[in-house]
Amino acid sequence: MNRRNLLKGLALTAMLPGQVASVHAQPSAARYVFAHYMVAWPKGGPNAGVEDYAAEFREAMARGIDGFALNCGGWSVSEPLYKARVLQMYRAAERFDGAFKLFVSADGKAQDELADIVHTTSVQKAQLRQDGKTVVSAYGLGGRDSGRCETLMREVNGLGAWFIPHFSPSRGEATIGEEQAAEIAARSTSADGYFYFGAAAPPDALARSTTLLSSTFKRIGKTFMTSVTPYYRGLSSGTNYRAFETGGFSGMAKEWRTAIDSGANWVQIVTWNDWAESTYVAPIGAALKARVYDARFGELLNHTAYLDASRYYIKWFKTGGRPAIENDALYYFYRLHPVDLATDLARAMTDPSAVPPRAAAALTAQIHVTAFMTRRATLTVTCGASRAVFDLAEGVNEVSMPAAPGRPIFELVRNNAVLLQKTGEAEITRTDFSSAFNYFSGSL
Repeated sequence: MNRRNLLKGLALTAMLPGQVASVHAQPSAARYVFAHYMVAWPKGGPNAGVEDYAAEFREAMARGIDGFALNCGGWSVSEPLYKARVLQMYRAAERFDGAFKLFVSADGKAQDELADIVHTTSVQKAQLRQDGKTVVSAYGLGGRDSGRCETLMREVNGLGAWFIPHFSPSRGEATIGEEQAAEIAARSTSADGYFYFGAAAPPDALARSTTLLSSTFKRIGKTFMTSVTPYYRGLSSGTNYRAFETGGFSGMAKEWRTAIDSGANWVQIVTWNDWAESTYVAPIGAALKARVYDARFGELLNHTAYLDASRYYIKWFKTGGRPAIENDALYYFYRLHPVDLATDLARAMTDPSAVPPRAAAALTAQIHVTAFMTRRATLTVTCGASRAVFDLAEGVNEVSMPAAPGRPIFELVRNNAVLLQKTGEAEITRTDFSSAFNYFSGSL
């Protein structure tokens, strides 16, 4: 029997009556949307307190987010700051009388302290529970050691927690194919579900992976939590300087639609505040750019439009029905400098910030607009010497035009009347590469 057939056989075994998987509850009927929160980097800075966390919770709740998965790279023994911050966050969440839930996603050295994580969080009022059990998640469970991964799953099972970890298949996780999905299912017998972290891949690949994994976990009767990601670009100062083009919001919209269409049980936005990899959706406190948490992250561009445009899809995912669009809204996304490879390489000879990230597909030099329309309208976008006119239909529209130096001007007209008009906060230039191929977002 070849490897693929063997893994399929193992996955099917998990469905047979009397096997370990049968002791776990059926998938959650609730359709939750969470956000992945980096406990190491609170928006309020190293000295963030209960008030700071409560403010972040309010921002998330205003968009329909049900809670945060608290990524902890350590806990108490390895790095006590994690446990101390998490307890502050639980105190802050108590203010919302159960409307905002928290659970820990153990990463790195925190996986050595799963027992204390379960014991500590199980008595917290704001703790997410499933089937009466304390929910725990993980990122990269066991690292590259599949044996340790299995041991940790059995440990959490023995602690009486409800476990929905992420772990990578043996051949990595750039994309999930049938073989990887079968392997993941076969290795999940001691878990209650699986979390697909995704993020570091093109949107089409992430969508295909979500579809395959959702179908796989339906077959074995376990909860599947998938991810949606706004945009991924690692820091140029690190070892992970790569990017995956998303075409403004359109890539994230594709991932949302796939989560909806595939019937995934839960969604986790990856991430709320990973300042290092530009996957953040958290409002940064400024319309254009800001320095958040630590100067090493540089000036972060506003990503709030990714969060606000997601509200439509969050409602759709949670209710199961396409929402009515009650107000016209435009969300725009663009880079603040050229992305033509030849131009960038030429400039990089004297300006290291102009060195482009590694990318499997070309990054776009486009102004992208996602428009939610109550009725048909006409959108005109002008930027420097570039101008385009778009006929927008009722519903959701995705349009784009070539970028040019200048500040984009957006004008929405219906029945010869100007409905919305705005000049973008950020200027596109030929010379300022300080935003390092990140996207800027705004709305009107």
